[in-house]
Formats: sequence, C-alpha cells, structure tokens
Amino acid sequence: MSIRRNRLRLGALGVVLASAAVVVALGSGSALAASGGGKSSGWHIGYYNPGNSLSFAQAAAAPGGVAMLNFTNQANTALLVTDQKAQFPTLLGDLTGKSVSASYTIAGATGAFTYYGTCGSTPASVRYFFETSNAGGFDETHYWWSNPVAAPLANGSVSLPPVPLTGANWSDFYGHFGDDPQYAAGFNAAVSNVTEIGVSFGGGCFFENGVGTTNGSGSFTLNSYAAN
Repeated sequence: MSIRRNRLRLGALGVVLASAAVVVALGSGSALAASGGGKSSGWHIGYYNPGNSLSFAQAAAAPGGVAMLNFTNQANTALLVTDQKAQFPTLLGDLTGKSVSASYTIAGATGAFTYYGTCGSTPASVRYFFETSNAGGFDETHYWWSNPVAAPLANGSVSLPPVPLTGANWSDFYGHFGDDPQYAAGFNAAVSNVTEIGVSFGGGCFFENGVGTTNGSGSFTLNSYAAN
C-alpha cells in the first residue's frame, strides 16, 4: 500500500475542510480481527494506530459482495481500498470520463457511531475516495474525496449515488475542488492514473479521520464498487 499521511496533520486542516464536509445521501473487535479469517478480497482496511499514522490489514472477502470489515470500539477505521490493478483492472488506471458507484450494507451496530476529533457536527459517514501515485513526493492533488456525496453510517443497505470523475464533484487533501483552475490539472492527472480507490470514513470537519462504534459492534460490507 502507498505511504499515507499522519492523522495529526490531517487534524490541522479543519478550517479548510469544514465548509466541504457536506453530507447529502442516507444511510467489538481488534484491527486484526476485523480483517477476518476468510479468503482475501484484494481490498485493505486502513486503521489509525496509537501513533496516529495509518496501517493496513487485509479485508475479508464478502460472500456475494466485494469486501467487509468489522468496526472497533475506537474511532480508527479510515479506509476500505484496493490497489490491485491485475485483480480489478476496471477500477484502476485511466478513469477519465467515467463515474464511480458503490453499494454497501451495515449490520449489527448496536452502539452509536463515533469519529475522531471534536471539530464540526457532521455525523460519522462514508464517501468515495481515490488517489494517484505519490512516488514523486506529497502533493495535495494526489488525494481526492467525493464532495458533497456521502452517507451517514447506520444499519441498513445503501447505494451511494454515482459520482462522475469530474472536478466539480471532488475535493483534495486541503479541500480544493478539482474544477478550480489552480487545481484542475492535478485532478485530471490523478484521474488518468488512479492507483488506489475505495471509500473513506470520517466525520466532523474531516473526510478520513476514522470512525468506530461506542461498543465495537457492527460490520460494513461493500456489496459492489464500479467505475464505468
């Protein structure tokens, strides 16, 4: 998996991202246990560790679906993503002119959903995410989140609205939209070389600050994910 940013740095971006954290759609275990013991899915779960940097665990395959994870009693579940181009050739590479769509089911959550930090009042939610190669060093336009399309976390099955991979529908690491002339070239470059894609979990002012449930209950099953 690619090198990821530290949550403490992400936590400093509240003023920039607060205006972007708009939600428009519905909707006890350890990190090791959450990856499950079944067949590998080709997807990974991003967890914040006690040092507030991201580490990744294999996500279990979901019968009849894509991948699944179990929430923990810590607000540390941040990502469910794949970078396996050989396994998912239509999800990675040049996605210019395409849209992403996904559906998921949350089940068994008996505790309240929580998120890391205290900034803002947007509830714990899930949204689309993708990134391009960071091999040349960090750049804000390497990371993109669907904005405003997201869904609050709650038990039930949800189909996220399809989101075209055009700049007006996505904002970057610092909250700049991809149709802003200053950042459009970076967005277009990222879309033409997607190296990781999936969903992110966050709340408050942030899109990827990590979520959990108060009692560690609940599972998230990604039923479908497509780029077409």
